Amino acid sequence: MRRPTICRAGGSCAAMSLLAMLVACPLHAQGTVRDRAGQLAERASTANAAEADDATGPEADIVVTAPRRGEAVVAAETELGEGEIAAQGAATISDLLERLGPLVDPSGEEPVILVNGKEVGFDRSILAYPPEALERLGLLGPGAAARYGHPAGKRVINLVLKPSFVQRSAELAGRVPTRGGRHGGDLQLGQVAITGESRWHAQARLSFDGPLHESARGLSSGAADLAGHVRGLAGEEIDPALSALAGRIVTVAPLPRTSGRDTPALPAFLPAQDAGTPAKGARYATLLPATRNLSVTLGLGRPLGPFSATASLTATASKTVDERGLPEIATILPAESRRSPFARDVVLSRPLDGDAPLRGENAARSLALALALSGPVAGWRTNLSATYVRNRGRTLQEEGIDAARVAAMLGPGGSLSPYRPWSRSLLRASRSRSASDMLGMRLSAAKPVFALSGAPVSARVTLDGSHSASRFVPLDRLGNALAGATRTAHRRASGEISLAVPLARRGEGGLVPLGDLALDLSAGFRAASGSALRRQYGAGFTWSPFAPLRLSGSFEHSETVPSNDDLGAPRVETVRRVYDFERQEIAEPLWITGGNPALGPGTRRSLSLAARLQPLGSPVLALDVRYRRNDSEGGVAPFPDLTPATEAVFPERVTRDAAGRLVAVDARPINLARSERRELASGIAVRLPDPAGGAAAGAVRYTLSVNHTWKIADRIVPHAGLAPIDRLAANGQSRHVLSARASAGRRTLGLNLQASWSSPARVRSASGAADYRYRPPLRIDLGLFVEPAALVPAGGPGGALRDLRLSLDVENLFDTYRRVTLSGGSPAPGFARYQVDPLGRQVTLSLRKTF
Repeated sequence: MRRPTICRAGGSCAAMSLLAMLVACPLHAQGTVRDRAGQLAERASTANAAEADDATGPEADIVVTAPRRGEAVVAAETELGEGEIAAQGAATISDLLERLGPLVDPSGEEPVILVNGKEVGFDRSILAYPPEALERLGLLGPGAAARYGHPAGKRVINLVLKPSFVQRSAELAGRVPTRGGRHGGDLQLGQVAITGESRWHAQARLSFDGPLHESARGLSSGAADLAGHVRGLAGEEIDPALSALAGRIVTVAPLPRTSGRDTPALPAFLPAQDAGTPAKGARYATLLPATRNLSVTLGLGRPLGPFSATASLTATASKTVDERGLPEIATILPAESRRSPFARDVVLSRPLDGDAPLRGENAARSLALALALSGPVAGWRTNLSATYVRNRGRTLQEEGIDAARVAAMLGPGGSLSPYRPWSRSLLRASRSRSASDMLGMRLSAAKPVFALSGAPVSARVTLDGSHSASRFVPLDRLGNALAGATRTAHRRASGEISLAVPLARRGEGGLVPLGDLALDLSAGFRAASGSALRRQYGAGFTWSPFAPLRLSGSFEHSETVPSNDDLGAPRVETVRRVYDFERQEIAEPLWITGGNPALGPGTRRSLSLAARLQPLGSPVLALDVRYRRNDSEGGVAPFPDLTPATEAVFPERVTRDAAGRLVAVDARPINLARSERRELASGIAVRLPDPAGGAAAGAVRYTLSVNHTWKIADRIVPHAGLAPIDRLAANGQSRHVLSARASAGRRTLGLNLQASWSSPARVRSASGAADYRYRPPLRIDLGLFVEPAALVPAGGPGGALRDLRLSLDVENLFDTYRRVTLSGGSPAPGFARYQVDPLGRQVTLSLRKTF
């Protein structure tokens, strides 16, 4: 870091210092940043004036301190420089934040994103930038969220971009499970350019994964007849004349292959002419669907006078296709049909069209536009954000051959040929079209309003508003709209005012040395269409009695209303593989998701207490402990996992046929009468950055984080008057979750390891006769990256390898899976190895080239 500027001009130094700060000289203090960055200018001016008053001669020294470029209003408690960022081997900033997740926030909550100390609102295009564009990454303290208009305690990340940076990149990746049966890949192209405070980028990505069939994992779905056959009623002979031709009683005969429209003669049905075409049905049923995704992102940021503006446009298109076995039918071919050469009625069994399976297709397209403008207005630090999101979707779920329609078309006068391929228009299918549009705006403003304990009390005001509309239209087989279409529209508005109050600061006099102590107070309202005005209030504190220890806590009481997505997200109908505990089998019901317009308001109370200890007084070692409690009445919750307990209290959400088979599950959000969750999370993080402070390009950086979550209580009361359901005791939830991440690397070579484990759990059957005991595995993922040019000796032929990176990622390194047994210890039906985890170990190799 550069040395402070020293002025030796006697009484004129104060004026010169003020001038230097006004022109924002980009100097760095030699020591560490000691207080909030928003107070640096005020403190420097006070220190310089005092030093000038005390000077006894013309050689008095005055230190001019200015905030660094891109600094936030709250100083970062942890910073990662270019070397440590490069050592993670990430391809994008989004990937980088995922790898740093345990260091950022072990709870997994999405952090607030700042760019060069300024909030970007709804714009997330910055996450697609390459990590090489970062000069540094700062993790701000817990008091930063309140200063930027967000709930107290939410983690804030400041991304400081390089002042000048241009890069084009291309990445190609291929992936395959080690047991085969599926393959996939990605192609990504991008360009980013940064010049001062102006920047732009463009990125396109195409990815695909092939289907994984049951046959690739040795599972059986029975036999399938690809050609079809006829047989006599009740096992009788088909026709005495055909038996006479064959010289024996013929009860089954294959369908003849014919391309003509004439009815084949009896000799064409002789078994000796065609032995049929049997096949394994597992070849036509998928465990995992085929997927395709395409996304294009454009982003722009630039200064507009004293303001900073950003805009981004993202367009995506995706499609998934799964196969659910061959569509087959057994129907009567009457003797009166002009297509029958037989003297009596026979049973016709055949597929639709050879090996063409039943399909389930889901196609979606989306367009998202985000705009943000931030800057000073009348002394307030403001941010105005707007977003528009447009979604369109289509679904097709083929259910089987329409038996009634086929029977009518095979009858006397019918035009359907039993011997030629049939059109897919003969399939029973559910089709739908969905659409949604959402427009949202957010205004936040913050300003120091007065001073307390020598520090400013900051006020912030936040206003949010949104309008969303969605529609769902069921379609017939020709794509025409059917009755039952639904349309919903919802409006929401909210506002909040809060105060960040510093009660004490370390190093300053007072009756009691409290260290750093700050208080956040907030109050606000929420309003939604169809609901009365709802209130919320909360308080939070941050206290550091001495430098290595920080304590924080927050309390919030809010009268909640369902979100726009909870109420009006587009309805989507897909087929999902789930375990049916009632019949002890794998089922494929229609799974309905989307918004639920019947949701009502509720009340939620949350309490959080946290402690962070850095015993070495630096980011090298950090210990975190957090306690959380959430209680709600009438709150909105996702539909729980389908278990006997869930079906017992939500029978209206589960549909079964006359045989008891699972047909459909309405998994849209629900209102709970009451819920209670308590957990204790703890973690340890170790960072060993370059001891030379980033000067040594080849130095190895090490990080290690271990996090543990103990779910103390998780109870829900679905409806008033019912007994609570303990999700930890008998509804498949693990009480303990343990995760660890370790990395070691430098700019050109690195390794990442991630491990996760959950404690055993159980699901109690509806009758209580048997319990399902879950034994989750220890899952380990491995990642390696290397820049081959760094391995070539100096002067060697490494030009073609320059700026090339190879990455190898192995998911589920030891190919483990969750084992499920019954209470007696025997394997549970339906939980075979590849029914639980069809994919298993997967290897991905990627090449990334920058220009």
